[in-house]
Amino acid sequence: MDILKLVLQSKNLDETQRFYQERLGFKLLFRNMNQVGFQVGSSELVFKKASEGSSPQYHFAFLIPIQSIELAIQWLNDRGVKMLISDSGPIVCFENWKAKSVYFKDDQGNILEVICRMDLQNEIIGDFSTQNIMCINEIGIVTDYPLEMAEKIIADSGINYFPKGPKDSDFLALGEESGLLVISKEGRNWYPTQIPSTPCGLSFEIKVGDKTTWFELNR
Repeated sequence: MDILKLVLQSKNLDETQRFYQERLGFKLLFRNMNQVGFQVGSSELVFKKASEGSSPQYHFAFLIPIQSIELAIQWLNDRGVKMLISDSGPIVCFENWKAKSVYFKDDQGNILEVICRMDLQNEIIGDFSTQNIMCINEIGIVTDYPLEMAEKIIADSGINYFPKGPKDSDFLALGEESGLLVISKEGRNWYPTQIPSTPCGLSFEIKVGDKTTWFELNR
């Protein structure tokens, strides 16, 4: 599964543009009064202006090459991005997924992640830079009924449950190494924080095989 496009909401598009374009270095695709868009590897990341009084918050992840997690930490440090520290330190190892991650927040408090997946065998060449961020690799989705949401997405797109799990009533994953949808029950904390997940409006386009599907959730 490939994540082609992700559309989220931001309370402050100016701050969001500064963070993603100037701090992280993503290419600006467009900017108008109501939206700002960036190229993130093979994916497109778009933020729409949030409605007055709302405070949307999201979790999503960027894919980086294997053996580059320490280089990504240095890259984030060089750009003045403060990492979120877990019980094991800045690097979180997911043994079942054969993956390593580093978490941090953006300008709006969204919980971001860079993740390398050993089974993809996509090694880094040269120094780490923005160009080594390959795509949006995970999208966090929040609902009262994760299993019901998963079955609807499966029926509409042809995606399946992630073979490495989990598949629980409060948290599960759909997709494959190249792209995952992680579905959380409302109120479950986003790892590695104590911030409870809340449903917020988001849209995304995914490709499974030759089929492309557009979703609009929590409108």
